[in-house]
Amino acid sequence: MTQAKPPPQRSIALGDVVRLSFGFADQSGAGDYEIVRIMPTRASGECEYRVRGADGHERAIGHDQIVSDGPQSVRSPVG
Repeated sequence: MTQAKPPPQRSIALGDVVRLSFGFADQSGAGDYEIVRIMPTRASGECEYRVRGADGHERAIGHDQIVSDGPQSVRSPVG
């Protein structure tokens, strides 16, 4: 038996600006965020990142929360 491989993930680098696909519990988290730290991979194989929004707040997100395409997914300054 072979283990299922996680789906390929788009390359993300420090300084990239990404758009989140949905908000957080308070529903105010959707928008553009700058990648400020690449965190250890989750047990599931999913990449995890520390991001900072234009409001200055930082959040930890999983790769699945990032919109995978669009012009905001490549190095553009936030705020």
